[in-house]
Amino acid sequence: MAENILNKCVGRYCKIVTKEPGEEKANVITGIIKEVDHDGGFITIESKQGLGMLNIKTIVAIKPKEQEKKV
Repeated sequence: MAENILNKCVGRYCKIVTKEPGEEKANVITGIIKEVDHDGGFITIESKQGLGMLNIKTIVAIKPKEQEKKV
């Protein structure tokens, strides 16, 4: 992923598609991107499951979207 694309997504609610090497199916995670560590190769994301980290190399796509409204 290009550095400038990830930097634009910091603080935004995004849908992130990742695919680990050796796996057939991709994983989809939605949440707010909190921090991007280009040196370490990770992004920090806060989702419904909690705070987590994703490897930048495993990211296939990122799409900003509107946050779902709570009822």
